[in-house]
Amino acid sequence: MRPGELGERYVGCQVVMVTPFRNDFSLDEEGIRHLTNFLIKGGVQVLQPCGSIGEFWSLTPEEHKRVIKVVVDEADGRIPVVPGTAHSGTKLTVALSKYAEEVGADGVMIVPPYYEVPTLDGIYEHYKTVAAAIKIGIVIYNNPFTSKITIREELIERLATIPNIVAVKDTTADMWLSLKMLRRFGDRFTFSMGSGESLAAGYYLAGGKGHVSSFANFAPTLPVALYKAAKDRDWEKVKEIDAKMAPFFELRRKLSTKHQGTVSITLTKEACRMLGLPGFPPRKPLLPLEEDERQELRVVLAKMGILR
Repeated sequence: MRPGELGERYVGCQVVMVTPFRNDFSLDEEGIRHLTNFLIKGGVQVLQPCGSIGEFWSLTPEEHKRVIKVVVDEADGRIPVVPGTAHSGTKLTVALSKYAEEVGADGVMIVPPYYEVPTLDGIYEHYKTVAAAIKIGIVIYNNPFTSKITIREELIERLATIPNIVAVKDTTADMWLSLKMLRRFGDRFTFSMGSGESLAAGYYLAGGKGHVSSFANFAPTLPVALYKAAKDRDWEKVKEIDAKMAPFFELRRKLSTKHQGTVSITLTKEACRMLGLPGFPPRKPLLPLEEDERQELRVVLAKMGILR
């Protein structure tokens, strides 16, 4: 897929896929294939394996590559596949990105190098080096929660000079900055709300073209309907769907506060398990929910009409 085409198609409900494991924590390739088809049939517009929810940081290099290939092969060109290929250094990011291109991925999603915080020049050179090594499109993953740096206007302006960088996944959770970037660079990049449905409604109202969803792993029809309503400018319907999904995000915030750490992956995988979908378990150091928390999740899923 040409970078320009990816820029045009990086819209709608873009699901950041969980990585299904077996009970012994090995890759569940059958589960990956099942999930890929489930999501495509559910109407999502883009598949993003090996993102944060996909626990890419817990995968060996061989597993990371295998997940990318399995999803690309199973999707078989039906919708774009844009795997995460980020690493803490440029050399390994280039290697993973080249592999993704070789096996047929439509683009790659790259968060700035993490652990050590580079200078702005270093981040620019990182993206420039990766872009020179591949011909497919690149999505900038602006996620300060993992990279410890927020990509702001001055750097986005420089990155805009690199032709095959075509989109930005905005996970800053800073709506003022998000809307400012959207207004200024919306003609150059396709911007997508990386914080998912919790901020998607306002982002669509401001002209955003897509949102990245972990919720879709177990219930794609709701986030897909959210996008369709926003595209149709049916704001009452957007509010209705947003309110229907809100209990899940309220529970996520509650449990994250309780445990003093993120439970997004565990919660998503627990929901998958309750609905008979592949995904569970998470890999350590992530832990399963406690029994009373699972019961809370069951109540929330039932309230949303997902679990009966």
